[in-house]
Amino acid sequence: MAAAAAADWRLAGETLRAPILEGMGAAWAASTVGACALILARRRSERAFLWSFGFGMALRAAVLAVLMAGPWWAASEERGAALASYALGVLGFLLLEYKNV
Repeated sequence: MAAAAAADWRLAGETLRAPILEGMGAAWAASTVGACALILARRRSERAFLWSFGFGMALRAAVLAVLMAGPWWAASEERGAALASYALGVLGFLLLEYKNV
């Protein structure tokens, strides 16, 4: 995942680097909060674990909605870079989360 982010960063122009960082940062933040909720709920009960899993997925969906609706004034190329980096970041972090939590 780090190699893909580095390649994306290298190939992107100056105008796309900030949206790429926004997307990856949002993916990291949403995944970190979701993983923390899972870790905290794991010892309580199965129901609490499932609720925290749902919370993590809803949080990721809400962040995606904000990224889609938020920068409506930005160029479509910038929005596409932010959304693509968010989607790839969430996918990578979910794979790590499923393996380790």
